[in-house]
Amino acid sequence: MAIDLAAPNSIYIHTVKTDVKDINPTRKAISITATSKEVSEQEAKLIKDFQRQAKIPGFRPGKAPENMVRQRFAKDIQQELKQRVVSQAHQEGVAGAEFEVFTIVELDEGEVKGGQEATITFTVDVIPEFEVPAYEGLKVTNTPTEASDEEVTKMLDQVLGQRAEYNVADKVADKGDYVQCAYEGKIGDDAVADLVPDTPMLGTQANTWEEAGNEDTPGVRAIVDGLVGMKAGDTKEVTMEFPEDFKPETLAGKAVIYSIEAKEVREKVMPEMNDAFFESMQVKDETELRTKISENIENQKKQQNADGERQQITEELVKAVDFPVPESGVESETEAVLRDFMQRNMQQGVSAEEFEKHKESLHEGASKAAHDRFKSRLILTKIAEKEKIKVENEDFSRMIMMEAQQSGQNPDKLVKELQKDQTRVNQMRRDIILGKTMDLLAEKAEREIVEPVEVVGD
Repeated sequence: MAIDLAAPNSIYIHTVKTDVKDINPTRKAISITATSKEVSEQEAKLIKDFQRQAKIPGFRPGKAPENMVRQRFAKDIQQELKQRVVSQAHQEGVAGAEFEVFTIVELDEGEVKGGQEATITFTVDVIPEFEVPAYEGLKVTNTPTEASDEEVTKMLDQVLGQRAEYNVADKVADKGDYVQCAYEGKIGDDAVADLVPDTPMLGTQANTWEEAGNEDTPGVRAIVDGLVGMKAGDTKEVTMEFPEDFKPETLAGKAVIYSIEAKEVREKVMPEMNDAFFESMQVKDETELRTKISENIENQKKQQNADGERQQITEELVKAVDFPVPESGVESETEAVLRDFMQRNMQQGVSAEEFEKHKESLHEGASKAAHDRFKSRLILTKIAEKEKIKVENEDFSRMIMMEAQQSGQNPDKLVKELQKDQTRVNQMRRDIILGKTMDLLAEKAEREIVEPVEVVGD
């Protein structure tokens, strides 16, 4: 039965008892008991309502005998009676609770019948009381945002590389050239293709293209490095030492010998930086192009700093105060974290089978991240209340425009959808408040500029 927990104003149930039991620090069972007299009175009112509205052949509206109305509409009367009793129990026991209810996790309606006492039990998760930690002057670190000449040159090379041509060449492959090749991996006499059948890229490829010497390859590094210096028709063997923490675990810590055959080499030919090229980039010359690239790099670094500040603030808040977090909140947040993770990785070609293999470790990691993320939201919500942060009309307008741009939707159409979906509007309101609260904490934070830590490769 779908339960509308907004009880009609005309109903009032005198409860004989409200019993609250602690299940754990964040979960309670609230039992609301209505007297048999009240339930009977509500049933009598319902029957009167049905009598006035019922259309029964042979009787004028409101004149049908009560026993006939009871018999003909017994199921509807019983359903409406239960809904009213449960709704009022919710109003008195849940909405009227002295503690802050996060959500209802279970509802036991019991038996609701005229002439009998009725007990409704709500199992709820609650938000525990906690002291808001100090949040002004939180220390955060940033890295310099200036773009170095080396960074600009590297980005310019990437821009040129995106417009490069790859011409068939009768020569050995240099770094950056593309090579059509085939390869097969073995551990002793065992084919890797049989050991990891769901990941053919790690086992056997009859015909594929690889960028020779690509340092950011998603494939087997030993193969792409081994292609440097090979020409069409050449064969060689290379060894790939997979790290101990490699996924899938079947290859972790193993040495795989790959037999490679080069079939064709395509030389990477960079475009000439002439007037036509600069015009296509909407600049007048190389100097202006480098300036534009430098500005883009600096903007990216500023955004990374802003994201990093918020992450550091979140971590500081989570560490600053200890309190139990509602289970249902962590569970729903875990599902959201996993869903986002899977969507990102599936877009990069990770198979559903691969997720299934590692579902336990993935869930464990997502649960930890979800716990901290949810806990930080509870803290931010308390800070927002303390700072009296409100949602203004312009806040909604900005969020609607942003969402419309991201989804490619007409803003007016989106507004009409939101008018029909109060749950979505409430979520937007919560997101706006949390965002404004985080902006406030970032504004009050104490910043220190530190040089970025260089990551040394193998």
